[in-house]
Amino acid sequence: MKKTSWKTLAVLFSIPALALIAYGVIHACAGGDWEGYDYDSSFTPEVYVDESYAPLFYTPSDVFYGIGFDAEYVGRFNDDIVADWSTYLKGRLTTEEVSMLLIKEEGAAAVDQLYTALQKKQTPPAAFSRINLVDERVKGFIVFLHLAKEIEASSTVKYDWDYDESKKPPVATPQTITRAEQLYAGAKDEFLKNRYWFQAMKANFYSANKLNATIFFDKTKNAVPQNTLYYRGLAYVAGVAYQQKQYATSNYLYSIVFDKCPVMRVMATYNFHPQEESDFQAALALAKSADEKATLRSLFGYYADEKVAIREIYKLSPKSTHLDYLLTRLINKEEIRLNSEGCTSADDYRNKLKQNVDQQAVQLVTTLAKEGKTEKPYLWNLAAGYLSIFNGDNARATQYFDKAEKEAPKSDLATAQLRILRLINTMHGTTRLDATAETRLLPELEWLYKHGDQETLRSMHVVNWSKHYLASLYRHQNNIVLGELFDRNRTYYRTASNLEAMKAFLQKNSYTPWEKLALSLYDVKLDNIFEYEAIMAAYAGNLDNAIALMQKDNTGVELYGNPFNGKIQDCHDCDHAATQKIKYTKLSFLQKMKEMQAHVDKNEDVYNNSLLLANAYYNMSYFGNARAFYYNNILNQYYLDIDEYYAPQLLTCTIANRYYKLALTAATTDEQRAKCVYMMAKCERNEKFNGDPENESLAWEGFKQLKTKYANTKYYKEVLNECSYFSIYLNRGH
Repeated sequence: MKKTSWKTLAVLFSIPALALIAYGVIHACAGGDWEGYDYDSSFTPEVYVDESYAPLFYTPSDVFYGIGFDAEYVGRFNDDIVADWSTYLKGRLTTEEVSMLLIKEEGAAAVDQLYTALQKKQTPPAAFSRINLVDERVKGFIVFLHLAKEIEASSTVKYDWDYDESKKPPVATPQTITRAEQLYAGAKDEFLKNRYWFQAMKANFYSANKLNATIFFDKTKNAVPQNTLYYRGLAYVAGVAYQQKQYATSNYLYSIVFDKCPVMRVMATYNFHPQEESDFQAALALAKSADEKATLRSLFGYYADEKVAIREIYKLSPKSTHLDYLLTRLINKEEIRLNSEGCTSADDYRNKLKQNVDQQAVQLVTTLAKEGKTEKPYLWNLAAGYLSIFNGDNARATQYFDKAEKEAPKSDLATAQLRILRLINTMHGTTRLDATAETRLLPELEWLYKHGDQETLRSMHVVNWSKHYLASLYRHQNNIVLGELFDRNRTYYRTASNLEAMKAFLQKNSYTPWEKLALSLYDVKLDNIFEYEAIMAAYAGNLDNAIALMQKDNTGVELYGNPFNGKIQDCHDCDHAATQKIKYTKLSFLQKMKEMQAHVDKNEDVYNNSLLLANAYYNMSYFGNARAFYYNNILNQYYLDIDEYYAPQLLTCTIANRYYKLALTAATTDEQRAKCVYMMAKCERNEKFNGDPENESLAWEGFKQLKTKYANTKYYKEVLNECSYFSIYLNRGH
């Protein structure tokens, strides 16, 4: 061990152990495409390791797995306490009544009333009229509760957002301590005696002299059953030792709690707090058996080095259950580290795994798996097989998995875990995809993609990894279609040959089972492709082609607003909310545009048709009210950030501006001309702001003309009233 290990611990757990156990805390606040594989793993520790270890499973963050910070200091034992007392009372009180008196805030007042009635030999309050205060067990419960509530006032505190230290609870008084110890000494009922013992421990711990808790424990420990209450009392003794700077004793005692009381494992782990290596060595010296030393090593492994801990524990106690959770941490760390490597291909991926896998970990786990001396050999065979995959030894991995299958528990989760690891091994051993490989992989991938999403099972990583892996192999084999089906590439359809290849594939008359699997994973349909082509043709001004292609798309998506409107202010929501006499679909929109274009070509009502066409092309852009026209699964431009590739189509108003100019030429009145030059100014504004968002110049040609030529128009006044840019332009005196 290195001294720095303990300095690391001190940073991670800088809150003194005594502070954490000193009183319960109730806070007012609540708690290559081959990169990025560190989001999950494929090795599920929950399959084989007792749930008491679950918070100690590996997580990249410095908190407990699944629960974050341990916030159960007050309520950790509530359910067990209620259950124990309910069993003891045998129906004399309902479980709800027991819970209310023991746990709920309103219980304190009720306990006072019942205790007063008991002392004065009165009938109970009306709310508890059915309770028989003469019954010995009921009497014992009420007397106990009265003491417990008194001690509880010294052991809990509610912090608000400011965590005001002045709100610390008062210490337990000597009178309270004496009463608790007397009730313990005089109790004949073993159930009550055990609980009075714990209350005496608790009162001493929360007194002005915490050392009395240790004295009381040492005096009485041999007469107390070693149950949860005993280990809660022992944790108090460990806390006192920490306060006295007896770190070795404190850590040794916490390790006993960790080992013997599973429900307290998180608390014991958090409070295990060696200051220096010498503290840990001194704690080891206090250990009275190999198992106790193994437990200390297991806590060391959680914070410092799993491999070192596993080696040492195995020498001491090869059947220690603590080995199992350390093994899962070691495997999870390794797989996440390796899978986060950036790779360019399946071959590169396999090579990097073999080059970078921790050979010491491989050697350690495979050696222990071969020896078969651990409590759960199947877990070690499973882990050895998994590491063998990373090490490039698929045959050896298979051997380990075969052994694990014979020994593993018969459960759906265990079966699914082994099936996932076998699939990973099979895929790692697959370097080329042909009919034979596809047939071998098909049933396993069908199961994974359709049924692998089981609760707890870590399958998400392998689902995504397998698709990347298969796609990489197909692309390497120049099978671009299957490569795309297994792993979508956002640039795939930007190449015409790729697009045509996918169209041809999607229009086949029949598919193999493997192709059907690939198609089931792909979210682009033939309609999406035709729609994509139609949209791109429309932005190129080729309306005939756009209409022909859009007619092959059966989705019939409607636009939200009237795409032929042209207003002074761009207000998408306003246009979408306005009543529309005609609801345009993408197809009917294009057909109407074609009709207007035909009129322009024939020199018919050129002004109105050109203006409406200009508005249509403007509204089709990012700036207009018909953005939905370009909403498409392949373009994937649903948000504010436009992909640079699609900027020429979506962020420019070139065609719109051309038609505004044509309308200007055909205009017959100043009102018409004023509208045209203003709309041209909007196009110029968009172009300028798109090229340089910081461009503050408003001297656009359209504004100049509106000011110098059409100030006498009604439309000029409307622009002045509605367009702040134009007002600013005029005020600058351009």
